[in-house]
Amino acid sequence: MGAHRNVALSELNLRGISINADAGDTTTINVVASDSGVMFINYEAGGNVTYNLPAVADAAGKMFWFFNAQNTKSVILNAPTNSMMVSNTAIANSATCSNAIGECAFVVCDGSKYYTFPMVGTWSNA
Repeated sequence: MGAHRNVALSELNLRGISINADAGDTTTINVVASDSGVMFINYEAGGNVTYNLPAVADAAGKMFWFFNAQNTKSVILNAPTNSMMVSNTAIANSATCSNAIGECAFVVCDGSKYYTFPMVGTWSNA
């Protein structure tokens, strides 16, 4: 018998790119479940950018990519209380990259937790 699949992923393909490049304008972005498959690229120069993830119940089987294109600004991923896992750390409310161009992470939700897979760079609980 093969592996048991708990949650079917909605899409595995890249569905689009959302570029945040308005200096000083958009430092908080609310991600919605229908953004699944979108790569969020951060060029925001005015400040750190926070991406608020949807409620975990709405995001079961959804996935999101985040890429930092700024070398002095952080990308912060906010999840509902105690629903995010990052690397080898305890469950937390958020994850942050360490201010370097090229840092990226893949985030997937199973309906109860967000799992953050750092692809490049250092991501940690905020």
